[in-house]
Amino acid sequence: MDKETGIANITLYNKAMKTLSLFPLPVVLFPSTLLPLQIFELRYRRMVKECLADNAPFVLLQARDATKPDVDFYPIGTCAMITDWQPLPNQMIGIQVEGIERVRVSNVTQGNDGLLQANVEPLAAFQYLNLDQALARLCAISTHLEQHSLLSFDASRINIDTADAFSFQLASLLPFSGANQQRLLEIDSPIERLELIATLLEEF
Repeated sequence: MDKETGIANITLYNKAMKTLSLFPLPVVLFPSTLLPLQIFELRYRRMVKECLADNAPFVLLQARDATKPDVDFYPIGTCAMITDWQPLPNQMIGIQVEGIERVRVSNVTQGNDGLLQANVEPLAAFQYLNLDQALARLCAISTHLEQHSLLSFDASRINIDTADAFSFQLASLLPFSGANQQRLLEIDSPIERLELIATLLEEF
């Protein structure tokens, strides 16, 4: 974290730790983005029904190993809220989820049907200490990204208030590896996240 441009604002997230269901998958869900999923396992169908009944989120975590998602996943993921759903053939459920906030999980337990649950702690929001310096860095990196052949956007529309959501949306659209997407998810500062995106784009 850049100590001169920002700090994690822990006061905004001084909430009691919650227990939520976990859904490890070989994908990354970023806050402010949407992801369609097809649910077929009994444990996750139960999870979806309970989330819909309680208007509650679950946590989507990236599995490091797709063959062993229940035992090998990153501890930092994203709270996912179901925004739409529909029944599918063969008792499957189609859902669309929206990423709400980044979280860290701990004390993972497993139910009789295999559904994982854990204590969930929201990660701190980010505050800038030096707005002038942050704005200058944001302007420079946004202009640099605007010039990349893979991207098409107006850099002048990106500001401090929109940088976080924009960086997550950009990260979700670009063809980065799962490991690099996880790196982007775990960065606190949206400016540092955009700078890493620019660095990764040099490979394309």
